[in-house]
Amino acid sequence: MKRLAASLLLSAFGALGAVPQALAVDLTLGHVLSEDSHYHAAATKFAELVSEKSKGDINVTVFPAGQLGGEVQMIQNARSGAIDLVVTGEPPLENTVPELAVLSLPYLFDTTDAANAALQGKAGDKLLSYIDKHDLVGLGFVSVFERSVYGTKPVRSLDDMKGFKIRVIQGPGFVGAYEALGAQSTPMAYSEVFLALQSGVVDGAEASPEQLIQDKFVEATKYFNLTRVHHMAATMIMSKAAFDRLTPEQQAIVREAGKEASAASIDVYKKNAADGLEELKKAGIEIIEPDLAPFMEKARGAWDGLLANIPEGKENLELLTAK
Repeated sequence: MKRLAASLLLSAFGALGAVPQALAVDLTLGHVLSEDSHYHAAATKFAELVSEKSKGDINVTVFPAGQLGGEVQMIQNARSGAIDLVVTGEPPLENTVPELAVLSLPYLFDTTDAANAALQGKAGDKLLSYIDKHDLVGLGFVSVFERSVYGTKPVRSLDDMKGFKIRVIQGPGFVGAYEALGAQSTPMAYSEVFLALQSGVVDGAEASPEQLIQDKFVEATKYFNLTRVHHMAATMIMSKAAFDRLTPEQQAIVREAGKEASAASIDVYKKNAADGLEELKKAGIEIIEPDLAPFMEKARGAWDGLLANIPEGKENLELLTAK
């Protein structure tokens, strides 16, 4: 009997040795926005999909609201393998992946729908491929943000941008856009913006409407000006070190889930942005819709100067804007 049991045990070990088994994997995913955001919707959908597709072999724990650090810090930690996955805005990636800077051109797209359509298609796939060259893996573009100017001063026409002290994301496309519009671009950390608005250090900043609600900027804001200067891209990235530890089957699951989860964030963003605009109105913030034609003409005049410093910029611009 003992001999039979030993034989069965050896047979079992032999079978395991003959057919490599996928090991259970635990992954961490960080982002800086709230649990109400479309970043979180993409992250949690990704976690759900990889668990389902891997039959529970891949488990993703999501850390929202900057629990794993700011975006620049998380990107660097993903490159070193300290963090497995990040959902991040595109601008912080530009120092690492300079080709992505084409996405920060002002008035690159006319609408949120046009921006998302381009980034979910061939143009988006090509841009994701650049990420793969920097110890990272690009899994998908989550919904863009439509970013407009808010603050303590109204912007009813292009003339109101002259001398307007605006906090911008620290990237050439954002700084250059507002300088072309006549504003005084002031890069600063996001965490400093609220006090800067209250104290008059800046007249305003640029964001999507739901961010003002989610991050409590309503208390320091009088006007939301629908300038729509940028449709800021955002992406889901993975540490190449973490990706390389997966089996080929698991890698395929992660890539597929990344695409599906990123696309699923689009409807969440659209609802959040629409609801955010209504909440701003209810809070007594004046919503201003200036004529955007002069804004577009001025800001797009900065394209050539910006493109000169973006690798393959003109080629990718044509791909993104192809009808």
